[in-house]
Amino acid sequence: MSKAHRGTPLKQETPNFRGKCPVTGQDGVKLLYEQEIGGKKVKVSKVGKATLLNQKKREEKKASAAGE
Repeated sequence: MSKAHRGTPLKQETPNFRGKCPVTGQDGVKLLYEQEIGGKKVKVSKVGKATLLNQKKREEKKASAAGE
Protein backbone atom coordinates (compact mmCIF):
# COMPACT_ATOMS: atom_id res chain seq x y z
CA MET A 1 0.00 0.00 0.00
CA SER A 2 1.19 3.52 -0.75
CA LYS A 3 2.73 5.60 2.00
CA ALA A 4 2.42 8.98 0.32
CA HIS A 5 1.06 10.76 3.38
CA ARG A 6 3.39 9.52 6.10
CA GLY A 7 7.04 9.16 6.98
CA THR A 8 10.18 10.11 5.11
CA PRO A 9 8.72 10.79 1.63
CA LEU A 10 6.34 13.36 3.08
CA LYS A 11 9.13 15.13 4.97
CA GLN A 12 11.27 15.24 1.82
CA GLU A 13 8.46 16.71 -0.31
CA THR A 14 7.31 19.36 2.14
CA PRO A 15 9.75 20.24 4.94
CA ASN A 16 7.23 22.36 6.87
CA PHE A 17 4.19 20.14 6.62
CA ARG A 18 2.91 20.51 10.19
CA GLY A 19 0.93 23.49 11.35
CA LYS A 20 -2.50 24.76 12.35
CA CYS A 21 -5.45 23.58 10.26
CA PRO A 22 -7.55 26.56 9.09
CA VAL A 23 -10.75 24.46 9.15
CA THR A 24 -10.59 22.63 12.48
CA GLY A 25 -8.17 24.90 14.34
CA GLN A 26 -6.05 21.95 15.48
CA ASP A 27 -2.40 22.78 16.03
CA GLY A 28 0.54 20.52 15.11
CA VAL A 29 -1.32 18.41 12.54
CA LYS A 30 -0.12 17.33 9.10
CA LEU A 31 -1.37 19.71 6.42
CA LEU A 32 -1.51 17.46 3.38
CA TYR A 33 -4.55 18.26 1.28
CA GLU A 34 -5.06 21.36 -0.88
CA GLN A 35 -8.58 22.74 -0.69
CA GLU A 36 -10.12 25.92 -2.04
CA ILE A 37 -11.60 28.05 0.71
CA GLY A 38 -12.98 31.46 -0.14
CA GLY A 39 -11.26 31.48 -3.53
CA LYS A 40 -7.82 30.72 -2.04
CA LYS A 41 -6.02 27.39 -2.10
CA VAL A 42 -4.91 26.35 1.38
CA LYS A 43 -3.50 23.17 2.87
CA VAL A 44 -5.78 21.39 5.35
CA SER A 45 -5.57 18.29 7.52
CA LYS A 46 -7.28 14.97 6.87
CA VAL A 47 -10.03 15.81 9.38
CA GLY A 48 -10.44 19.28 7.86
CA LYS A 49 -10.86 17.78 4.40
CA ALA A 50 -13.54 15.42 5.69
CA THR A 51 -15.28 18.29 7.48
CA LEU A 52 -15.46 20.35 4.28
CA LEU A 53 -16.76 17.36 2.32
CA ASN A 54 -19.45 16.63 4.92
CA GLN A 55 -20.55 20.28 4.95
CA LYS A 56 -20.86 20.23 1.17
CA LYS A 57 -22.95 17.04 1.26
CA ARG A 58 -25.26 18.49 3.94
CA GLU A 59 -25.79 21.66 1.89
CA GLU A 60 -26.59 19.65 -1.24
CA LYS A 61 -29.02 17.45 0.69
CA LYS A 62 -30.72 20.51 2.19
CA ALA A 63 -30.98 22.17 -1.24
CA SER A 64 -32.47 19.06 -2.83
CA ALA A 65 -34.97 18.70 0.02
CA ALA A 66 -36.01 22.35 -0.35
CA GLY A 67 -36.45 21.88 -4.10
CA GLU A 68 -38.94 19.05 -3.71
